[in-house]
Amino acid sequence: MNTMSREQAQTKIAALAARLSVESLCLAWMATEGEPVTQELAITRGWIMDELHARLGDDLFDEWLLAVDDNGNGVNPMAFFPLQNAH
Repeated sequence: MNTMSREQAQTKIAALAARLSVESLCLAWMATEGEPVTQELAITRGWIMDELHARLGDDLFDEWLLAVDDNGNGVNPMAFFPLQNAH
């Protein structure tokens, strides 16, 4: 049986997330919004957040986390990426 260690899995997922475009990464995040919370969803959102943090940097990441729309819901992280980096 070929099992992967948690560290190996993290490395593999990080590499996969790093290959996603900003748009794909943001779409993946938004696709998880409002879904019933499961362990798998929490882990997936954590991986996405790690990559968003790496790309946005500390200040913009924190700004995004604190941003809410008129209904008090989180906002699409795409709005926090400079236009030249969004493609």
